Amino acid sequence: MTMTFSLREDFSFGSDTEGFCESTYASSPCRKSTEKSDVYLFADKLSAPKFKNHIKRPRLNNLLEKTLTQFGAALITGRTGTGKSALAANFAGQHKKTAWFSITSADCDWNVFANYFQAVFKKLDSGNAAASGTDQPDPAFFVERLFQNIVTTPEKRKLIVLDDIHNVFDADWFAEFFTILLHSLTTDIHLLMLSRSSPPIPLWRLRSKQVLSVVEEKLLAFNPQETKKLFKKYGLSEEQSLTAHRKSYGRISRLKTLAESLQIK
Repeated sequence: MTMTFSLREDFSFGSDTEGFCESTYASSPCRKSTEKSDVYLFADKLSAPKFKNHIKRPRLNNLLEKTLTQFGAALITGRTGTGKSALAANFAGQHKKTAWFSITSADCDWNVFANYFQAVFKKLDSGNAAASGTDQPDPAFFVERLFQNIVTTPEKRKLIVLDDIHNVFDADWFAEFFTILLHSLTTDIHLLMLSRSSPPIPLWRLRSKQVLSVVEEKLLAFNPQETKKLFKKYGLSEEQSLTAHRKSYGRISRLKTLAESLQIK
């Protein structure tokens, strides 16, 4: 199998890729690809998203810091609109070396996923580890090649964020890759994963071995003080924030909707 990849800053391609767009792969089944193909990487999938009126949340940043120091990897679970990506983006901004990968259903194809994940390591500049080759259909060999040349430097920690990882839960390679990856992490490489649900594998084993911690949705809810700070950004009163907090149960998407509606009034 021959694979080539190139990182593009936009969705414009030459005549050899005319008509290509990310949605071409959106309905692809979760399977391993055995076909010879080129994989084009979209820069926006490898960049942390930006958020308007974001509120820094020291209590959760401290929780993630302690969690990753102890376990090396953390999984944040929560429904859409609970603030997973905003929290992770803010936390990632506190690290000098970070790499972000927003996963879509297209990445169920092992060839596509492997190329993106290799690009993540290149962004971290982890020695020669990125030169693993993505033409290997074996996830275990792929991960081994990524990590084999890494020189551990605890004072220069690196953070990998995998956003929307639930999009590849159904891939036939996921369970093997996920488990091997967690056990391969070094003391200077931390992994933060965001998902709408828990993966279909026994997480209790990984938690018992202290290689993974799970942050559940209830911890993501805004408390009254955080809601007050958010509403202040919208020019709204403390009383309005407390009323909105009771109505929304601290869910950020609902809070923003309520704040915007009050601004209109």
